[in-house]
Amino acid sequence: MTQETARIFEVCDGCRRCFNLCPSFNTLFERIDAQDGDLGKLAAGDYERVADECYYCKLCYNHCPYTPPHQYEIDFPRLMVGWKKLQAQEGKARWRDRLLVRTDWIGRLGTLLAPLANWANAQSWFRGILHRIAGIHRDRQLVKFQGETFPHWFERTCDSRRSLGAPPPTLKVALFSTCLVDYHSGEVGRATVAVLEKNGVEVVRPEQQCCGMPHFDTGDIETILKKAQANVATLKPWVDRGYDVIAPVPSCSLMLKREYPHLLPTEDVKLVASHTFDVCEYLMKLKKQGRLDTNFPNRPGKIAYQIPCHLRDQNIGFKSKELMELTGASVEVIERCSGHDGTWGVKVEFFDLSMQIAAKAVREVEAVQADLVVSDCPLSGVQLTQAGGGKPTLHPIEVIRQAYGL
Repeated sequence: MTQETARIFEVCDGCRRCFNLCPSFNTLFERIDAQDGDLGKLAAGDYERVADECYYCKLCYNHCPYTPPHQYEIDFPRLMVGWKKLQAQEGKARWRDRLLVRTDWIGRLGTLLAPLANWANAQSWFRGILHRIAGIHRDRQLVKFQGETFPHWFERTCDSRRSLGAPPPTLKVALFSTCLVDYHSGEVGRATVAVLEKNGVEVVRPEQQCCGMPHFDTGDIETILKKAQANVATLKPWVDRGYDVIAPVPSCSLMLKREYPHLLPTEDVKLVASHTFDVCEYLMKLKKQGRLDTNFPNRPGKIAYQIPCHLRDQNIGFKSKELMELTGASVEVIERCSGHDGTWGVKVEFFDLSMQIAAKAVREVEAVQADLVVSDCPLSGVQLTQAGGGKPTLHPIEVIRQAYGL
């Protein structure tokens, strides 16, 4: 690891194109400069700090001119995951870090105790305990737990959503709703279903579990592989029956499209990946086919749209922007990381740094003077709302639902 890292760090030092992308590169270049450019003088703590400050946004991968198939074969995000995996093998992963990535377990417990959990998370004394004992920053605005999970709502309303006398759907999708939507941001899931069904799309929700993205934080590749195998096993039968897979959260669609095939390059995984779409990407595909209902009675006005890092990494263009513009909205794109980045911005040691990153995005959002602030990532929404003084952040699919008047 040290030998390969030194090779990559040397290339990065000579390039420095990513100097302003994230804290990892700032720290890397500062430490190299402090040693007069001698990488051999970097200490083990320098390597670990660079890895700890990486939150796997993957912006550097698309920014880097030396990624595969270049002869240098540089993949900086995966290098950082390698260091996190090594730290875990050496017993350096904290119990807090291992707990925070268990999103399904936390979600199920939190929704069972939703009123109590949400009340406690709003109390300064309880947040003080979490700060001191668990290392969860007292000032971090946390996602709320829902009293009714999205999967329960989906099943409960299945019959009532079907309009009597409506023609049978001509399109079919399997919704990978994700743990974030299932337990915290159900309104995003409900808007996704409403908009898809408005456009004659049959929506099913197969059994599923967390996509595994949070486990990159602890370098737990083994768990990611298990989740990939489980999710592909439940999604593939639907793909075989002609269904596409839709995900409303960019981190999860990125996992299905790009990370699963890299880590587990089987034919089944590749098949599911080839039929997976971000929800706005899918709707713009319908638009291209002439199948999207473009009758929008409501106009959203001016929108400041922050495009999440994991959506930018998919290289699909600005589908959410294009979709919202169909409603007559004026959309300004904010290409800045929000700085929340999963569990990273929750932790005591990274919260202040997280908010510094968010401040750059918020300045650009405020400069737009928009009617609405929008992001495809619910966690980016939490971050922008907190850093921006409380103005709520919507998901693009919620904007579309409102434009339809649903």
